[in-house]
Amino acid sequence: MSDDEELEDEEPAGDDDDTKRPRRKRGTGFPVVSLSEAARILKEAGKYGFEHPTPAFASYMGHSTTNSGTFRQRLSAFRDWELITGRGDMLAMTEVAKMIAMPTDPEAERRAMQDAFRNCDVFSRLYEQTAKGQPLDSDRLGGRAVHEFGVTPAKASKFSESFIESAFAAELAALDDNGDVVLWGPAKDPDVARAPARETDSSTHPTSASQAPVRRVDSASVAPTIRQSWPIDGGEIVFELHSEHALPATAFAAIGEVVARMEALATSLAAEIHAGSTGEIEP
Repeated sequence: MSDDEELEDEEPAGDDDDTKRPRRKRGTGFPVVSLSEAARILKEAGKYGFEHPTPAFASYMGHSTTNSGTFRQRLSAFRDWELITGRGDMLAMTEVAKMIAMPTDPEAERRAMQDAFRNCDVFSRLYEQTAKGQPLDSDRLGGRAVHEFGVTPAKASKFSESFIESAFAAELAALDDNGDVVLWGPAKDPDVARAPARETDSSTHPTSASQAPVRRVDSASVAPTIRQSWPIDGGEIVFELHSEHALPATAFAAIGEVVARMEALATSLAAEIHAGSTGEIEP
């Protein structure tokens, strides 16, 4: 598979058994190119056709040569997702990749992305064995990858990152109202939006592993993908982001900056309100 697998050390010829160097166990591979990044590369390459010379495809991936280990590792990720076929001088996109590169409609693209996600055996098995609608802990996710799927400890963090980004890209994960990552099941109806946020009213919003779908009426009725609030004296500051689709992984850094600024604003307002109530504000 596409991640660097730890190679076994060679045993020195002629050495006694007790002086042989220990072998390092090979780790389970996984795609080091997340599905979101793979989709971006496919869309760029798809502007110029569905078959490309290997050097050309390398350039779409940001590589200037096809001889580097990094390129071969990243190219292998596309094979893990079953997005390309062919070896040697020419590479061709699979039917799933073609739909991602140039979709006929949003639902067809979503199905293709989910098909690609399921094509990665280790990611698919982890997804199926993980409870839906429950907050994910990336560290524990990495631990499971090591103990249950044979990923090397050094790669646990990268595994978690690629898995979560790919699940978001395939619309199989989202953020709940506390900002935690949760998995959900694939929607069968394109007009259904899922609300994975933890709810207290189980009669209207079940919190079981299989989340009940909520039919979308208009954008105002879609549950917020992200909701954060900060209480202040006499009110609150609320940040909400509504989206019909899973957010791209690249969005979270910007969202984190916004949340940090909102927290600073809440702290500042609280200090000013307190100062005003004690008469400490200068005229």
